[in-house]
Amino acid sequence: DVLGYEAAVALLEAKIITDESDLFAVTKEKLMTSEFFTKKDGEVGANVEKLLAALEGAKTRPLWRILVALSIRHVGPTAAQALASNFGSMKAIAEASAEELASIDGVGETIAQSITDWFEIDWHKSIVSKWEKAGVVMVAQSAPQLPQTLAGLTFVVTGGLESFTRDSIAETIVAHGGKAASSVSKKTDYVLVGSDPGSKLAKATELGVPVIDESRFKQILSGNI
Repeated sequence: DVLGYEAAVALLEAKIITDESDLFAVTKEKLMTSEFFTKKDGEVGANVEKLLAALEGAKTRPLWRILVALSIRHVGPTAAQALASNFGSMKAIAEASAEELASIDGVGETIAQSITDWFEIDWHKSIVSKWEKAGVVMVAQSAPQLPQTLAGLTFVVTGGLESFTRDSIAETIVAHGGKAASSVSKKTDYVLVGSDPGSKLAKATELGVPVIDESRFKQILSGNI
């Protein structure tokens, strides 16, 4: 979420990056070679400092966010947090067997195999290596424990929310002990519905899963179940 679509296209067209492995090697000087990042008078565009600051900030994001950023098939926020918590580093995750990965609650065989397959590809290993050399933190960092008000609860989110982005709602759920699932099942405790919900709302109705709005979610989050 550091880059928008247009910025990503501009970086590729100007050959500032060839793929995502080069992302953290971007500099102001390199950006100045692209018209997208300069003003008509040739001066630095406002988007340059914004992009560089975003990239710098991304280097110290939690390990689980880096895992999600790698776009490994099936690895969402819930699995990524479980992996980061149990293994503690990208190196340990990369070196773990499928059996070791699958034994972690919230991961399972499908995700475990996807991870081992991903790390078998040299290009993927190169991405991790280049990011680490550029200063991206590849180990889990201790964080203050938040009230586990959502412990044992599984949520599915559909539609747009006012106070949360797609990433931040998943992060909030997991940080408070809950599970952010991608599909509705009989094991789902709540379906959180925002504006323009998709088919997940119909599935929730079909299965009799409780449907809540953002206001009710905040009440549950505060411990008012």
